[in-house]
Order: sequence, then structure tokens, then C-alpha cells
Amino acid sequence: MKKIAHMTNELKDWLTSTLKTGVNPEKIADAMIKKGFDPIFAYSTLLKLVTKREVHTINQPQEPYVYEAPKVVQKGNVIKTSDREIKVLMKIEKPYILFVENLLNPEECDELIKISKPRLTPSEVYDPITGVKKTVPGRTSSGAYFRLHENPLIASIEKRIAEFINIPESHGEDLQVLHYKKGEEYKSHFDYFPQNKLETAKGGQRVGTILMYLNDVESGGETIFPKIGLSVTPKKGTALYFHYGNNKGQTDRLSLHRSIPVIAGEKWAATKWIRQGEITARF
Repeated sequence: MKKIAHMTNELKDWLTSTLKTGVNPEKIADAMIKKGFDPIFAYSTLLKLVTKREVHTINQPQEPYVYEAPKVVQKGNVIKTSDREIKVLMKIEKPYILFVENLLNPEECDELIKISKPRLTPSEVYDPITGVKKTVPGRTSSGAYFRLHENPLIASIEKRIAEFINIPESHGEDLQVLHYKKGEEYKSHFDYFPQNKLETAKGGQRVGTILMYLNDVESGGETIFPKIGLSVTPKKGTALYFHYGNNKGQTDRLSLHRSIPVIAGEKWAATKWIRQGEITARF
């Protein structure tokens, strides 16, 4: 069988974002070879990407991402839950992004930070090659996970999030609190997974992310969406919801994002990833 010796734009984008998270280039090249790529082509392509040289791509027709309005769209600019009103401050259609205030109140933000401090460990990412969680140079924060309904505060936030986006709590991964010290960051990445790493018991593909800001950052720490030129400044109690999966199983490449380094002070945030289906096997 003839080995693959060409590169699509989509694969180039995926390889570039994966390298930025700190995955070993040799592991990526080896995975490409197992998928049928010519060994010399795989290693030379990775070398070019690492050294930021031009990589030739072919113009392969790709089915465009089909945008489907998330359920939260139906709720207008003031979204009512059982315990509060959440106000929409900004809305973008492609990719679908909401920036809201009052998802958390100041006391909840402070309490999340307090209960997270004793549990912080270095943040990890899912290795796109092996599917195993690991620390990488591109993500230098620390984090703490909280099980679904672990305590009354977490249970209250989980319920509110489900009412906010109109997606069942069972579709949400365990809430994670993140801490970034001065100079720490998370380089450009996608939150969704490669198609060959999906597990039905874990809810299948990620389709959305809720990023909650727990403090005001003195300088730096913005969330950047480089493909659309958007920068969001952390503000205590506000949150981002971005949706990047549809019912066709497609994922939106415009959702590429990063957390730039903290310049002064520190950054605290909480993340909730939403899966396409119910999670029956917790991580």
C-alpha cells in the first residue's frame, strides 16, 4: 500500500496546536506513521512545524462546519435560573460564544478558591496520541477537581450551569478550578478530542466549555481566540460559554483558544466541559 505523503490544512492546524501544548514531536510522527504516513514525510513535516518553516498543504475539499444554535440561544439576553438572573454581555455567532455576568456571586468565587488551595496539583492535558492525561510545558497552571455534587456549593453551581445552558448535569465533566501564577499560561489548543479517542461511556465528544472567572487579574491572563481576534479580560463572577460541537459529529476549528501568561497578580478560574451525551463512567 502506498504511504501518505501529503498534508491537509486541517491536519496542519491540528499538528500545530498539539505541538504548542508540549506533546513530544517524535510521538506525533510515530502516530502518523502508524496511520499510514511515509516515515520520512512525517518526520520532515514535524521538523518544519517545530522550526516554523513553511509546510505545503493540498487543497482538499472539506465539509464546512454546520452551525446549530445551542439551546441557550432561546433564552434571550437575561437568562433566569432557579436562583438568579444571568445577564449576557456579549454574543458571537461563529464560533458560538457567550460572555455573561452573575453566573457566580463574589462569595461563591471566594469559597471555590478557598476549598481548592489544599488540593492543587499541576494541570494535565489528554495526550492526543495515547489518550492518557499528562503534564506538558504548554500548560503551566495548577488545578483541583471536584466530583459531581461533592458538596452543597458544587451541587448548587452544577444545577445552575445545567439550567443556564439547558443541558443535563449528567453531560458535564467534573468541575475543575484552575490557578495561574505570574508567567503561567495555557497555549493555543482545542477542547475537543480527536475522533478516534471518543468513548461513549464518557459522554462522547466535548461540545462546549464554560469558563468562570473567580478573580480580577491585575495584568495579563486574558482568554484569546486567535482565529477571530477576540480577547476576553477576566472579571470576577463573569463567565464564557463557547459551543463547538454539532449533531453531525463535527467540531468547530474557530474555537481554538489560549490563556495568555499572567503578567501581574494571579488568576483563578473554574472550568466545566460539556459532553455530547450522558457520562456514565466518571474519570
